[in-house]
Amino acid sequence: MKTVNYGSPYTHRITLRLTDEQFEFIARIGKFLDVSPSDYLRMCVNTAMITQGSKLDDMMKGEVGTLENVKTDIDSKL
Repeated sequence: MKTVNYGSPYTHRITLRLTDEQFEFIARIGKFLDVSPSDYLRMCVNTAMITQGSKLDDMMKGEVGTLENVKTDIDSKL
């Protein structure tokens, strides 16, 4: 199924390098949902925008924390 974009045009491109396992995961879910891998990743981004948008705004204002702390937390888990 091809997704027709009736909204804003896709004017930006991201190149993403994945492992074989990551790519197969994205491809398998896309096939299950009958969408392309790109459309599936757009769905993920849109979901994150909806669910995390206000939290991110608060973080950027310094009310919840800073993005620097998020990066430090992520690095600590490695």
